[in-house]
Amino acid sequence: MPLYDAMSANEGSGEKSHLFNFTGVSANKAGMGADRKLVADFVYQKSKNSQYTQHQLDLDAKQQARAEVVAKELKDFEQRMTPQESESEERKSAQEIAEVEKHRDLTRTYCVVDMDMFYAAVEIRDQPELANKPVAIGGLGMICTANYVARLYGVRSAMPGFIAVEMVKNPQLVGSKMPPDELIFITPNFAKYTQVAMKTRDIFREYDPHFHAYSLDEAYLDLTDFLTSKGENGPSAEEAVQEMREKVKSSTGLTCSAGIGPNRMVAKIASDEKKPDGQTFIPPTRKAVLEYMDQLPVRKLPGCGKVLEQQISTMLQVKTCAELRAACCRVKRAFATRPKTSAFLLRAALGLSGEELSEEGDQSVGAVGRKSLSCERTFKAEFSAVELRNRLKELCRQVAEDMAASVPPLAGRVVTLKVKTSSFEVRNKQISLPRAIGFNANFGGKELKETTQFEDEVARVTQELVKLLEPVLEGFLPCTLRLMGVRLSSFRDQKQMLLKGQRQLGSFFSTKDEVRMDPPCAGPDKTIEVIDDSDSDLCQEAEEHAAASGPFRSKRRRMDLVSCPVCGKCVEMSEADRHVNAHF
Repeated sequence: MPLYDAMSANEGSGEKSHLFNFTGVSANKAGMGADRKLVADFVYQKSKNSQYTQHQLDLDAKQQARAEVVAKELKDFEQRMTPQESESEERKSAQEIAEVEKHRDLTRTYCVVDMDMFYAAVEIRDQPELANKPVAIGGLGMICTANYVARLYGVRSAMPGFIAVEMVKNPQLVGSKMPPDELIFITPNFAKYTQVAMKTRDIFREYDPHFHAYSLDEAYLDLTDFLTSKGENGPSAEEAVQEMREKVKSSTGLTCSAGIGPNRMVAKIASDEKKPDGQTFIPPTRKAVLEYMDQLPVRKLPGCGKVLEQQISTMLQVKTCAELRAACCRVKRAFATRPKTSAFLLRAALGLSGEELSEEGDQSVGAVGRKSLSCERTFKAEFSAVELRNRLKELCRQVAEDMAASVPPLAGRVVTLKVKTSSFEVRNKQISLPRAIGFNANFGGKELKETTQFEDEVARVTQELVKLLEPVLEGFLPCTLRLMGVRLSSFRDQKQMLLKGQRQLGSFFSTKDEVRMDPPCAGPDKTIEVIDDSDSDLCQEAEEHAAASGPFRSKRRRMDLVSCPVCGKCVEMSEADRHVNAHF
């Protein structure tokens, strides 16, 4: 055994691979050619003396101890149970699963498209001489993505660049058969990537005009209506997705992979199966979905991170979704104080997505499905106020870029700054705004063709975030920080679920026979002042209309207005429920 391997094995660093999100189960990305345990050993050796790693080890030890206590309690409890009690518990769990199964919807067809090594692929397309070299987008601090050549050395996204450099120089230390080489770094060019993404999105809209995207390189499509419109003689789901992928390649010169399934979660997992440039189809039958899910490790479930994975393994001795489903009773006992977690695990193990579990008659309102967007970075302990301000600006820029990349583009009303001191004390400060900060709802459409226009908008949002958060950062100083993060939430048009029978406020003020009348709170010639003190862009729309058309009067723009029952303010009917909710 080589000296390095012997040293690693003796210290048992591979047992801590779950601490690094680029060496755990999720590290099985397409094209990875190094030994996962050796990569974990290498990373551990390079970072074991850092404060961060020591802190992570301490946290992991505490979490492991708690999980072991729960595991022992579960074992003792099960030994005390009588056969009758066990049978009763199993019957109850079977009934609960049967109730959840009633909501399984196999009538729709979803597709998740994932561009292959997107940022790197764009750069290699423009610089073909890099095709056979290890390339990473990012820098010594953090890697955004890596091409498939670099992945053969064990390099992947979210990995510190300085560690990746050493891995490429010494591939034998991570079990890679590639020859020693130099890792080539390319600074991200977000504007260029966005222009390419716009081309892909024009193609996606042909198949689903209302598709969603949470990043530039991924899109969620519901193909049901498209396939129905083509009739019985039209293309199958697999043929339609193959056609879509070919159009993307023809338009951009880039490849993408796809997953097809009866819900978004299954399609999302399947999209990673045949990368690069492939697609996976999960037939819309209960048997096919369960057979596919059963062989997956629990870490593959969207929403199951390294901590939860470790808890499941320690408390339940469960590794796969099949084992998780079989341990239904034990899952509910282990997470008795966290019912949402146990419900999520059992639902996901059955191959059911959250959308399928809403009650019949429930109504989904709003276009933005995500609850928040954040970006945070860990760095060496830093005291300099100048350097910390620069890091804040970089984070705000990244958040602004991610907001622009989303479909629909995001605007939020709550901004949070998170910092972690050198003593690992975490501090958060949240700012609630009277109006949303971010991009207009139509941002990123076909009219946005100029890179400079896009850059100007991203720069504007970045500056607004910096202006808000710089005073917050100053309030934390002077201190030494090792982590900083920026979070945006309370999005405009955020998706909400109305319970069965629940109505939006506007439905109580509907007019008869669609007759539009002047609102009772304004005469025909009286100017209506619209102030956005809710989670909408009504104020911005009013200002834009005023700039283009003069005074914003009811006779110039006909609106259905209602008076708020709390404050008496006149608001548009479509915004009434949000306005009232903002009071509470």
